[in-house]
Amino acid sequence: MVKTVQGINLESEFSTVIIPLEGNNIGDVSSILDKVASFHSIFIKEYTLSTSTLTIRSKLPFLWRESANTLNDLSESRITLKKAEEYIIGSLIKNRIKSMSTIPILESAHKTKLETTTAILETPINKGLSEGYSTVFNRYFVIGCGKGSQITGSIASSKDAYIAQKIQKDKWSTNILIERLNLPLPKWQVISNEKELEEMWDDFEKPVVIKPTGLTGGKGVTVGIDSIEKANKAFNFAIKAVGDQNRGEWQKKIMIQEQVKGEDYRLLVINGKLEIVTKRIPAFIIGDGKNTIKELIEKENEDPRRNVFNPAHILKPIVIDAPLTEYLEEQGLTLTSIPQKGEKVNVRKVASMSQGGITEDFTDMVSKEIKIIVESIAQSVHAFTLGVDVMCLDISKPLTKDNGAILEINTMPESYLNFFPVIGKQRSYVADIYLKELLKENECKKFVVIGQPKDDIPTLLRKRWTIKKENTVGEIIEDRYYINGIQINEDLERWEAVEAIKCNASLDVIILHSRDWSDVKEHGLGFDHINCLYITKEQSLDKENMKIVNKYKTAKLIDKIKTI
Repeated sequence: MVKTVQGINLESEFSTVIIPLEGNNIGDVSSILDKVASFHSIFIKEYTLSTSTLTIRSKLPFLWRESANTLNDLSESRITLKKAEEYIIGSLIKNRIKSMSTIPILESAHKTKLETTTAILETPINKGLSEGYSTVFNRYFVIGCGKGSQITGSIASSKDAYIAQKIQKDKWSTNILIERLNLPLPKWQVISNEKELEEMWDDFEKPVVIKPTGLTGGKGVTVGIDSIEKANKAFNFAIKAVGDQNRGEWQKKIMIQEQVKGEDYRLLVINGKLEIVTKRIPAFIIGDGKNTIKELIEKENEDPRRNVFNPAHILKPIVIDAPLTEYLEEQGLTLTSIPQKGEKVNVRKVASMSQGGITEDFTDMVSKEIKIIVESIAQSVHAFTLGVDVMCLDISKPLTKDNGAILEINTMPESYLNFFPVIGKQRSYVADIYLKELLKENECKKFVVIGQPKDDIPTLLRKRWTIKKENTVGEIIEDRYYINGIQINEDLERWEAVEAIKCNASLDVIILHSRDWSDVKEHGLGFDHINCLYITKEQSLDKENMKIVNKYKTAKLIDKIKTI
């Protein structure tokens, strides 16, 4: 049976997952753990491995509970290392952690002693590969706990207004909003068919862009269109892009827009304030006088930063497809062309990270006028986090018809491109700003009681003015779950009960009860940070364990220790 020791405990300040192993193929088990640990420090703090037991210390215990059966199957050689990696890395981590848009948020939360708990979990994901398996898609985390906690999905959160999420999904809605605010916007129109496109063609200055109105990660977008023949082809290309997946009707609309001159920028606004400005540069290769364009692309894709199997990647591979080869043809090139040494060859028109582009930091160069515009949009749609895409010739000057315009907005931007530009200053510290702003109202108190006091703890704390009379108090006592003294549930596994109560955003106070030190050893203290640890006089006689919790107090993982 897999055992979870939750939160700080008598052996470590990291949650501990203990997994029984029935086989002796520990070499492959160690190999996959080392690979995951190499991705990023949030996955594993440390592990110990014997022929019968695997002990993993991590602030993401759910990941290892859900990997337990697969790791055991691997230890018994019932599956190959490749199959185990496909599940744990290629499926589980991919569907539950995702990318460097999530990882810096979790890392910042762990660093600042905030609880991080998986949210909206549909079913446990712990079947071994030999039984057949599937991974529930769930990239949502509760950050903090109790009242004022928030749910995040990458850098989007429960503080983003629903209307903001609706508007940003549809470029048509976005453009209507921007026009309503009288902010700079290139001429545009939704088109239904080729005939309609031909009828309005002469009304637009050339070149134009044709793209789907729904979010498609840069897919279906064609730029630099200067003839009706190219426009018809681009329209059909966009239609095909939105038809590749099951999409809503609003996502199937196609729009034409006058192309703005300049370069592509993503501006990241958090809680109404512009924090980062990043230039997105279309994918390119640099010739060496020896290799073909195809070989140079393949060589570029060997960059570990483009390895999408690693959840901590910050770049995407350059995919060779029809738009890429057609763009090369426009430049008089093919995949077999050999560029001269030092020659730069652009292989994409669109400056999209998903299409292999790179990034450069421009935060310190943005004009005050552009700053005001993007902050106005974010606050007007009531988005806590907003990525605003701007095309302009000079980001240090105001947006005008000659200098540029706003293109679109996104409430779930891939923030890794802002945090980790390829060129210029790295901005991972903005994750700290994000969490500080996100959790301004999170003041839930976390108390742990060791021992069995004579008095009812909530009553005792109210008498001592530690908690207010009107506070909503949640308690976990053994396998039972209480709110304001009323039993809500029972027969719960301890880790499950603790995670559930942390996700309850109605609570001003959470109290976890442990019978004695052996109970603490078995289940842990539940939290990564405790406001006050209450210990009965009988339990305080245990000097060895008191020494451990006092060490946590010195490390500021426990604010206060009191004897009752």
